[in-house]
Formats: sequence, C-alpha cells, structure tokens
Amino acid sequence: MFDICAVGELLIDFTPTSEGNFKPNPGGAPCNFLTSAQKMGSKTAFIGKVGKDAFGTHLKTVLEEQKIDTNHLKLDEKYGTTLAFVHLYPNGDRDFSFYRKGCADVMLEQNDIDLELLNQTKAFHFGSLSFTDEPSRSTVFTLLKEAKRKALLITYDPNYRAPLWNSKTEAIDYMKKGLAYADIVKVSDEELELLTDEKDFSLGANKLMAFGPKLICVTLGDKGCFYKSAAGLDGLVRGVKANQVDTTGAGDTFFGALISQIVTSGQSLEGIDQATLEAMILTANAAAAICIEGYGGIPSIPTKEAVLKRLEHG
Repeated sequence: MFDICAVGELLIDFTPTSEGNFKPNPGGAPCNFLTSAQKMGSKTAFIGKVGKDAFGTHLKTVLEEQKIDTNHLKLDEKYGTTLAFVHLYPNGDRDFSFYRKGCADVMLEQNDIDLELLNQTKAFHFGSLSFTDEPSRSTVFTLLKEAKRKALLITYDPNYRAPLWNSKTEAIDYMKKGLAYADIVKVSDEELELLTDEKDFSLGANKLMAFGPKLICVTLGDKGCFYKSAAGLDGLVRGVKANQVDTTGAGDTFFGALISQIVTSGQSLEGIDQATLEAMILTANAAAAICIEGYGGIPSIPTKEAVLKRLEHG
C-alpha cells in the first residue's frame, strides 16, 4: 500500500553553475513532491513517461535511489526525455526554457496507465502541466475521475509555466478545471492572483475553494504560508530562515512535506485541529527553506532529520 502516488512530468533541469556552465539535475514538480514526501516518511509511487535514452534511464535510477516506486514509469523508445534550462537571477529566483513539445511526459497515453494502482494508494497528486498537451491531458483526467470515484485524498499544484501553454487564457482555463477534483491545493501568491484576480489571500482562497477544495495553501517565499480551510481555519505560518541560492523545487518540497504529514497522521483533513495543521505547515516551510540552499530540485530536498534539526534552530 502506498501513501501517495503522483502523475506528471519527470525531466532534466539544466541548472547554471558558478563557472557559467549548466549542470543536469533531475526534476519535474511531481517527482520533487514525491521525493519530499518520501524523505518525510511516506511510501510513494510515480506514474509517468520518459524517453528510453540516457536522460530517461538516469531519471529512473534517481527515483529508485529515492525509494520511489517506478513500476508505473514508462521508458519510451519513440519519444525523448523532456529537458528544461533554468535561468537564475541574483536573488535566487528563476525562470525556465523548455524542450518539451512531442517529448515523452506529454505523450502519456491511456494504455500506459494501470488504474489498479489507485486501489493501492491513500492519496493522489497531480499538477496542471499535465494539461498542456494531448494525450497526457486526457490520460490524467481519466486518472482524476477514477481517484475521485474512489474518494482518495487528491492534491493539486496549479503550476504556471507560461512558455508551455498556447495562451494565458488556455492556461487559466485548464488550471481551473483541475480545481474541481482537488481536496488540497498549493499555489504561489502569483498563481493565486492569476486564477482569482485577487491580491488578498483570504478572498483569493475563498474563490479557489468555491471550486471544491477543502484546504488552500498560498506559499509566500520567506514570509511563509497563508492557509485557509473549508472548516473555517485560516492563518499565516511564518517562514524559516534560509540562505537562498536556487528556489527550484521549493514549493514542491513544501507541498510534499505537508501532504506526507497529513496522510501519515491517520486523521481526516477535517479532523486536524488548527495547532496541528500549523505545526505541519511550519515543518513544510522548514523543508522548503533547506531546499533553496542548494542547486537543483531533487538533489536539494532534505531528509526528515534535517528538517527537524532546522526547526530546533528556528
């Protein structure tokens, strides 16, 4: 039995080094998320597709090293592995250039997936980048409908990467479609405004919850995380100090750490009290703080021991 399974992109992030070169790092939001959850103590599995090439083979090995189940990861001989080049700014923020059209992750088809896996997991995670192209769009909607039918805990990252969409309007439309399936949603403050036209976190969270989610988390960088739940809980949980060098994977690390704690707690989402939820969010903030102190996504995601130690020191 798995605690969490996720579907989506697994790719190579080429991250700039201090020498002016690019270093290939394993990445992709759903696998960053799973790595964080796995390191926090969850048992995880990944559904996706990479090329049967040097990059894809390496990525499969990386997931196996992280103890993420790869029995539902397909290596395709026809389509290559997706690549992304990360552009870092002096403050550690970043932007991306993608080589993804016709690549393996967006070519995930119905016959690549085994719906039986959804009988073997407590939670199902997805992100909006699966909706940018067919056939992955239809494939993920099939998984979502089945996960919803089985009443799994569904977690969602409406991740906005402008270059991957035909238009901003299309992006917003499909990002909103995902909300109808989700129980827990993580957005950045920029994504919240994109989806709701609201700068006010509380008003924006209300608009997102109107689609059906029960908990909204708005990540705010070093300021922490604003949260709001359908049970009437809300608040701002402080950030954890960090020496920021690369923010790649920070939101995924936060979200994976949070969902791992929720799923392994054995409590229903509605049954978690405010003090416990805020402690979980603070722990997730600490995980993200450690992540941004290293380069790349998966290589910088901390162990549970490292997260707890950071919390001890503020």
